[in-house]
This record gives sequence, structure tokens and C-alpha cells, in this order.
Amino acid sequence: MIKTSRKLNPCGMFYFNLMPSSHRSIGFLFIFLFCSVISACQSLRQASDQDGNLPISTPDSQSLPTEFVSSQGQQIRQWAADAEASSEYASPEWSAKQAIGAPNTDRCGDYQTAWATAGSDAIETLVLTYTLAVQVTGVNIIQSYSPSQVTKVELIDSFGRPTEIYHQLPAQIDQPCPFTLAIEVEKTEKRFNHIRVTVDQSILGLGWNQIDAVELVGELE
Repeated sequence: MIKTSRKLNPCGMFYFNLMPSSHRSIGFLFIFLFCSVISACQSLRQASDQDGNLPISTPDSQSLPTEFVSSQGQQIRQWAADAEASSEYASPEWSAKQAIGAPNTDRCGDYQTAWATAGSDAIETLVLTYTLAVQVTGVNIIQSYSPSQVTKVELIDSFGRPTEIYHQLPAQIDQPCPFTLAIEVEKTEKRFNHIRVTVDQSILGLGWNQIDAVELVGELE
């Protein structure tokens, strides 16, 4: 009978000293790969903060799409890079995609360069996606027709969980138009790169509340 001895390596795996050399090589390779995966997972877990945010590095300003992102000091201002809605009047005119990027509807009116819902008396939502996840300090919603019937604004985290930052009844705004609903936010601990805007056009009877653009303001840390 061949006696074997077992030793414990740092990963807690056992190996046999007297295994055939060909088997031993395969076993060591498996142990090495296993340990590498465990080590990487532990490092990532330790680097994540208590809110589940993953560590991020400060982006190179030259690598960011300037049509969507601008920075001044620690503050980062972003226009939506993508958008989708629960309904839209047409496509591409008046579609959710019209809320992507900076405002391009210069005058107040029923223009196809802003998002409009399918019905003029409906409750609908617009979800916007941004290039960078930031700790949010503000949201600016530029409305180009029948403001302001925005009743709720939520930040959506990477797990789809909403954080409400605004909830009001609709109120008719005659001037100025286009109108910017500026929402100040106490700097969030978590980072967000999604916003959900709810419009309720069923109360005031003003018709379509069209949204031209939505700006996300925040910091990386």
C-alpha cells in the first residue's frame, strides 16, 4: 500500500504529494484557477461599498461622449444617451428617442422634436438612461408643451429599485415655456444612471405634456 500525505494550501484545497506527475499537473492547474477566481471575487467584494456600488475609476474626459456628458470640477452634467416610454405618439417623431441628448425644441409648442404620449389625457412614463452612474444632486426636466404635468420622478438603481425624488400634483405653468422643472436632490449615497419620469395628463385637461430633454446632475464620489 502506498502511503499518501495531505497538505492544506492557502485556498483550503487538499493535494496529494504522491500523485502521478501527469495527474498532479492537472490538479495544480485546477487549484490555481480556482484560487484565482476566489481571490478576484473577494477583492471585488471588499472594494464594493455598503450600498452595493461597484468601484469605479475617474473617467478620462476626452473619452466621454461630449454630446451627452460634461464635467466641471467634481460636478458631472449629463443628457440622456437612451430613452424608452410606456407610450409614444409616433416614431421617430414625438417618440421617446426625442428626449435623448440636449434640448433642441427652442419654442413652446406641439413640435415633433419632443416626446409625446400616445393619448393626450393619459398617465405615462419616460425612462432615461445615462452614460455614467453618479451620486445624484439634481434633475432638470425641460418641457416644451403644456408644462408641468410631471407628477413623479424616480432614480432607478442597477437592480431596478426606484428611489423617489419628486412627487407633486400637476400644475399649469404658463410662462416661461419651454419650462425647466429643476429638482434639487440631497447627494445620494448610491449611484444612479436611470431616471423614470411620470406624467399625469388626466387631471388638468391641458393635453399633451411634451418633454424635450432631461438632465442628470451628480458626482462620481
